[in-house]
Amino acid sequence: MDPDGKRVERGSEGELVIRGPNVTQGYWNLAEQTARAFVDLEGERWYRTGDLVAGEPDGNLRFLGRRDRMVKKRGYRVELGEIEAVLREAAGVEIAIAVGWPRSQSGADGVVGFIGADELDTNAVLRRAAKRLPAYMRPRELRLVSEFPLNANGKVDRKALLAQLEREQTAASGGTVL
Repeated sequence: MDPDGKRVERGSEGELVIRGPNVTQGYWNLAEQTARAFVDLEGERWYRTGDLVAGEPDGNLRFLGRRDRMVKKRGYRVELGEIEAVLREAAGVEIAIAVGWPRSQSGADGVVGFIGADELDTNAVLRRAAKRLPAYMRPRELRLVSEFPLNANGKVDRKALLAQLEREQTAASGGTVL
C-alpha cells in the first residue's frame, strides 16, 4: 500500500501488508499501537509489516528497506533507535546514529555507529554499550563525526552516511568511486 493506505500497482514501491487467519486483529489493550500497525483496506483487516517492497513481473516481491528504522540482522529485528540511545548514553553525547551495514538481502549483516564528537575513546564506548546491548545489536564499528550531513528538513541524513560507507566499500574493492 502507499502512504495514503491505497493499493499500489505491481512494480511500484509500497509497504507490505498482510492478512489471513493467523493475523491478529490488534494488540491487547494497546489501542494506539494497534491503530498504527493495522489498517482496514477494501473491507478487510491488514497488518502493516513496515517492509517496503516492489512487486516483480514474476510475482515475487523485491525487498527495498523499512518504513521505520528497524533492520533485520541474522534473523533478529533490530531497532536502530534503541542502539542510538545506548550509544548516546555510553558516549555522553547528544547525537549518535546507527545504520545497518553492510546491507544484505534480508536487511543488514552488522551495525555501524556514528558518534557526534571530535575525540572519544570508541573502544571504551563499545565496552559500555556491550553491557546493555545483546551481541546481535552491538555495533561492529564506531566512527567519530564532527559535523553530520543534514537533509532538507535539518535532520541527520542517514542516507548520506550509508552512501559514504558504500563509497568506501567500492574504493576498498578497487571499484570506481564517483
